[in-house]
Order: sequence, then structure tokens, then C-alpha cells
Amino acid sequence: MKLKRPVLVTFIAYLNLLGAFFIIISFFPIQKLIEQFGILIIPISDLLDGAIRISSALVMLIISYGYFRLKKWGYGLMITYNLFFLVLSMIFIALKIKNSYNTQGIIQSLVGLIITFPSKRYFIKENEDL
Repeated sequence: MKLKRPVLVTFIAYLNLLGAFFIIISFFPIQKLIEQFGILIIPISDLLDGAIRISSALVMLIISYGYFRLKKWGYGLMITYNLFFLVLSMIFIALKIKNSYNTQGIIQSLVGLIITFPSKRYFIKENEDL
């Protein structure tokens, strides 16, 4: 028997897709418009910035696809992604790098982990056909 995808798993997958969409939009030179929505664009070198944005968008799209389709690797990547940004935000706070997105990163990662860990049963082998 196939289990249906729970609403929270779908919600988290859609949030990641939305995040990837915002990263893709941030490629376009509309910084003033983006900042009106409260999305902070971190000023770093253009080449490094482009590489980080492209890789972030691709990673988020891949994770969202796997998570949405209830793949085991999607579950593992979602856990890894949230743990990575949780640790990164904690390191930034420990080093006293004062930015508003450090606390937000901790909250977002914790919520992602709190929702993702209990949903492991939906990522069993039987569901790979969804």
C-alpha cells in the first residue's frame, strides 16, 4: 500500500522551490525591487556570487524534486541541507558576525529538521513510484 504524501512534506518541498525561484530572480538587476520584499542580497564578488547563486538554486531544485517525489535521497539531502545551514548559522553567531539572517537561518533550519525527521516513514521503498 502506498502512503500519501503528507501536507507538511509537500509544504516544505514547495518552500524550497520558492526559495530556488527567489535565487533565480535575484540574478536579474532588480535589487531595489527585491529589497522591497525583505530579501537581502549579500554583496560579494560577481564571479563568486554567480557561482554561489547558481549552485544554490540547483541544489534546492534537486532537493525539492527528491523530497516532493518521496525519494530516500531527497530525504537525506533535506536533512543534510538543514543541518549544514544550522551549523553555518551557529558558527556565524559564535564568531559574532552580526547579520539579521543568522538567527533566521537557525529558525528555518530547526523548523525544517523538526518537520523532516518525523516524516521518514513516507520515504520508504514502496513510495518510489510516486
